[in-house]
Amino acid sequence: MMGVSMVQSSDTRSRRGGAGIKVGLIAGIRSACGHHLHTIQDSFNRLAKEPLQTIMTTSVIAIALSLPATLFVTVDNARQLGSSFESFSQITAYLASDTSSKQVATIKQQLEAIPEVKSVVYISPDQALEEFVHSSGFGSALGSLEANPLPPVFIITPKAESPMPDQASQLVNKIKLITQVEDAQLDMLWLQRLQSLTQIGQKIVLALGAVLGMGVLVIIGNSIRLAIHSRRQEITVVKLVGGTDAYVRRPFLYSGLLMGLMGAMGASLILVLGFWWLGASITHLSELYGSQYRLNGPGLQGCMLLVATGGVLGLCGSWLAVGRHLKGIKPK
Repeated sequence: MMGVSMVQSSDTRSRRGGAGIKVGLIAGIRSACGHHLHTIQDSFNRLAKEPLQTIMTTSVIAIALSLPATLFVTVDNARQLGSSFESFSQITAYLASDTSSKQVATIKQQLEAIPEVKSVVYISPDQALEEFVHSSGFGSALGSLEANPLPPVFIITPKAESPMPDQASQLVNKIKLITQVEDAQLDMLWLQRLQSLTQIGQKIVLALGAVLGMGVLVIIGNSIRLAIHSRRQEITVVKLVGGTDAYVRRPFLYSGLLMGLMGAMGASLILVLGFWWLGASITHLSELYGSQYRLNGPGLQGCMLLVATGGVLGLCGSWLAVGRHLKGIKPK
């Protein structure tokens, strides 16, 4: 009986010890969360006490972030515009006006034998003239012509939906070598040029984003440096009573994070308002050309990504500044 009692007493102490550890852990987590929340509130209040400096800093950050973000969204809109026309990349082969029906059949077989060709459609001069009359509205004027001026043509669709410029040029040269083909043109050659320009634009966005991102780091680092200088005596006292570098560093990190987030939210607002303002004009212009294209803004996901980027830049900039300038503050 005594042995059983000792075992039960040991189990009870173990449970009490485990419960004590759990309660202590929960209390420690609550204390840490409360301290971080208090530090965030204190950092926000310090920024609010200097509204002019805070507004100027966040405005510069907003402008610096909005420039590459605007260029990125513009390039993305150009890429989407090009992708909406990719399926219509076709080559038009113009034949000599004296081409006979037998020669037309032979040319069609030669075109279909080219490996890069997906389909071939023949349009006779009469069909082309009828289509032009319906689409242009000059039926009465065209009726006075003595002969049909339009040549027979082949509409050739490549297998690749968006062939590269070199591939398209090679295919056009092959078609030009066929007898009775006077000329061949890629209807969507401008599309490949647009794609090349968008690729260049993406590289420019990356370069500009990297440069302005470094600028944001410098701006926030300079603001944190000034804050450290103004609170130098307070930092010295905290270190004298045993405050660690992590404890001293924390409010400055939150200050940089808040400035980065506020600047990024300002940049998001600039983007949304700017693309909303231009959207109506772009829509009207596209309708004049018979297109359903609509200008796309950054969207919720893009704004969230921009805000997150601003927060990361603010945190990194403040971390670098604090790590550099706190080393020179030592209690005597």
